[in-house]
Amino acid sequence: MIVLNSDKEIVRVDSWSDITDRAGFNGNLNPAEHTLVSIIGRYAFKDYVPCGLSNCHTPHGKGYIVVTKDGRETNIGKDCGRTYFGVDFETLSNKFDRDMTEKENREKLWNFYFRCEEVAEHVTTIRTEAYGANWVYKQLNALQNIREVPAPVVRRIAAMAKVRDQNVTYEREATEVEIEQLEQAQGRRLMRPHYVSILIGKLEGLEALFPENNLKVLLIDGVSERIKELNAANIDTLTFEQLRKWARWLGELDEVLERAARAVRSGRALLTQENLLKLSEASGLNSDEHELYVAYLKQLPKP
Repeated sequence: MIVLNSDKEIVRVDSWSDITDRAGFNGNLNPAEHTLVSIIGRYAFKDYVPCGLSNCHTPHGKGYIVVTKDGRETNIGKDCGRTYFGVDFETLSNKFDRDMTEKENREKLWNFYFRCEEVAEHVTTIRTEAYGANWVYKQLNALQNIREVPAPVVRRIAAMAKVRDQNVTYEREATEVEIEQLEQAQGRRLMRPHYVSILIGKLEGLEALFPENNLKVLLIDGVSERIKELNAANIDTLTFEQLRKWARWLGELDEVLERAARAVRSGRALLTQENLLKLSEASGLNSDEHELYVAYLKQLPKP
């Protein structure tokens, strides 16, 4: 692909002949007889093209379209640019690359600007659909609140999320037979009493509680608020650094939306009566705590 940098816009051309047919193009330019004044384009091809300098002509896959003081144009790679035009080429190529990055990022941002409403509507759908992000976020907050869920359950699920372990277990005192079997297997005597861990099952959707899946951070802070910020901005006056940050955000946007969708699915898997009931036995609830927990579970969907 070939990209030309005009004063007002980026021009993309697909054919190398579009460059060689330009009025001022010289594919056999002697660098000793010319002074470099500007860079107007860059190119990258799978098939190599020969360098435009008369003392080189080495084929290369990417390089720059340059203009000399007398208006001639040719194509050179970075190595030839440094070798024959020295600091002038380094300065001009760095400026050209920066200018192109700025224009490309501004162009990307303008293209996205006209999709803002579509993306905002998509976020609204993710949030407000049945058992969507709003519901999941509200229920996850309740699940981690000791005023709504017994403290032992809150502590247990927080510990599981911290170590990212889906196994729901509880400990009980081992029988003498079990201890003897363990001693035989391990070849050593065990202290009494000895406790064993019993697996109840796996807690589906635990990843909904991981920090990177926080739906407020993903959808509100990460998308909705940024769209509001963009709508209030003047894209044409944004600085190079501002544009670079926006371009980074745009590059990550699709993944953020997909991560949010996955987080909602994980939340739905986690927030079912049958799934969360596994935590009752594992948390060692007393009768009052169990009754409170069951009341909380009843407002959740069945699988």
